[in-house]
Amino acid sequence: MKIAKKKSWPKWPVFNKEDRLAVNRVIKSNNLVAWGNDKKLFPGEVKEFEKEFKKYIGAKYALGVGNATQGLHLAVTALNIGVGDEVIVSVYSFISTASCVLMQNAVPIFADIDETTLLISASEAEKKITKRTKAIIVTTLFGYPSDLSSLISISRKYNIPIIEDASHSHGASINGKKIGSFGLISVFSLNQRKVLPAGDGGIVLTNNRTIAKKIYRLRSFGEKELSYNYRLSEFAAAIVRGRLKKLDFDNALRHKNALFLDKLFKGFNYIKVRLPNKNSISSYYKLILECNFSTKKITINKFVKLMNKRGIPISKTYTPLHLHPHFNSKIEPARGYPWNWKIYSNKRKKHISYKNEKYPVAERLINKELLQLNIHPPVSQNEMKKVYNTIISIFKKINM
Repeated sequence: MKIAKKKSWPKWPVFNKEDRLAVNRVIKSNNLVAWGNDKKLFPGEVKEFEKEFKKYIGAKYALGVGNATQGLHLAVTALNIGVGDEVIVSVYSFISTASCVLMQNAVPIFADIDETTLLISASEAEKKITKRTKAIIVTTLFGYPSDLSSLISISRKYNIPIIEDASHSHGASINGKKIGSFGLISVFSLNQRKVLPAGDGGIVLTNNRTIAKKIYRLRSFGEKELSYNYRLSEFAAAIVRGRLKKLDFDNALRHKNALFLDKLFKGFNYIKVRLPNKNSISSYYKLILECNFSTKKITINKFVKLMNKRGIPISKTYTPLHLHPHFNSKIEPARGYPWNWKIYSNKRKKHISYKNEKYPVAERLINKELLQLNIHPPVSQNEMKKVYNTIISIFKKINM
């Protein structure tokens, strides 16, 4: 007698014949590399994707890179941020949002988030501004668009540029304006897990011609100033060009799943689906569930374990960056930390410790209230029903 296998959660992305043909197209071209700044050797997939994506977002310039971390590093570098400079970063983000600052031997300055938007709090960011502040990096987490007007006002007030880390937010918009078109520079990830997958890759956008030209030089070895091997591959660009055509359709399916699950949970006191604000469209890189476990009968960690045992890929979100090992190393890295420099202290070495800093909003939400769920195509309403029914069965067993 055969034992039925437990049905696994649908994978993302699902590559198809069109994706395979795109790869074959590159092979047939006999041009596998986007060749730096030589226009004669750079007519291929990367250049075409840059044209298509900047039109989709509504930007003047687009530059493909190897991944979003490289893109963020180039953004910080293009703004001439260096030793002893400070960059304000949300404490609730992926490590790349802050590690790109370390790459320039500059100092990440963390700020707490706004509870309703999950964006870096404008008031908290303003408190952290000093004479050394050179930029603010704003992350639109999980593809949820949020009003950036308060942060833009601060940017203008202090003449501090905003870098958008839009790694999750391809196609997300506020009042018809796409995320990625608000800051001086924006960066998107094309990693396989993202809503616009290329395997690995990234793209940088800006409306500033001078910055675009500098990033164009910096992303390829051989320039007069220090430059990097940060190019997007022809293979990745070919794949992602096809995926871009389907992006709005895929995002609409994610949106449909979110609304369906939200409808199921109406009137349920312990779990709520987080939806975007009015006049906003989310890309739903992850669907965020808000938990209200006001009883001691279950913790968020126990709940995640119970869900995972039943085949639901639900998890907690990020570790707050001020607690991450990248920013609290027990040993000094070979090249030192940026705050070990004389420019930052009268002494030769001054170690800044983040771990004792407090960010109450982010810490509470991350540790006790927010969970993430994959709702990508081909996830359907059947999976959403499974999520709902599994949660209901768990809560019935613990008599809540």
